[in-house]
Amino acid sequence: MRFIRISQKELAKLRLLYESVMSHASYGLFYREGETLGREIVEMASGDSDAFLETAGRLIKGRGWVEDISFTDHRVFAQGSIESIPGGSEATCHRLRGIIHVIMEKHLGKKLLCLEDKCLSLGDTQCEFILREMEGN
Repeated sequence: MRFIRISQKELAKLRLLYESVMSHASYGLFYREGETLGREIVEMASGDSDAFLETAGRLIKGRGWVEDISFTDHRVFAQGSIESIPGGSEATCHRLRGIIHVIMEKHLGKKLLCLEDKCLSLGDTQCEFILREMEGN
């Protein structure tokens, strides 16, 4: 499998391009991109069912999305998200949220809602994602 490398600066410029065309609607697209990337990580990590989350975390780190990541059943903590933008006015880690969503649904075996409630872009010390079970399941 081949990989590409993209800088944080280039990723930020792409985000601005999408936002200039689609405004906040681009966030949903970024999230869906993350879900697509997350499915590949799930497939790769599923071979190590005893350490699924640890393997998924190593893959997320290894691909450069974060400097470090840890999981609980209800929260995910990410340090150094490449999607963060210093001095931002809102949470910006939409792709990472999509990746986390797919991984945690696989891990917990239930439909989840994943929200970023703390973000480096907002001046928080790390990005934090809260997971809630979808109602009606």
